[in-house]
Amino acid sequence: MVGRTDGTFFGLVPFINGQMIDTSSKLTHDRYEVYVNGDFVGQKTLLTTREDVTSVNEFLHTQGYNDFITNLDGDHYNIQTTKKERELKQALQIYLHTR
Repeated sequence: MVGRTDGTFFGLVPFINGQMIDTSSKLTHDRYEVYVNGDFVGQKTLLTTREDVTSVNEFLHTQGYNDFITNLDGDHYNIQTTKKERELKQALQIYLHTR
């Protein structure tokens, strides 16, 4: 069966359990690789459409880390810090692993 680019087959809208499927929505989660001073510490997966990679910053702020700068380069989220690097990395590893 040949499909169309809008996600329907021959103009038919797909249904599951009587519910119309939104074929335009994203099927996979966005994922970012997080680095601290060039060292990979983990991956941040965005689970909802409202969440973005800056939630990493919010987490660090709640943990008392305020002396850092960030840069998003494609799917790499780079964090630069000169203070408490080891502790910040450990906190981030735990955060990224449990999310």
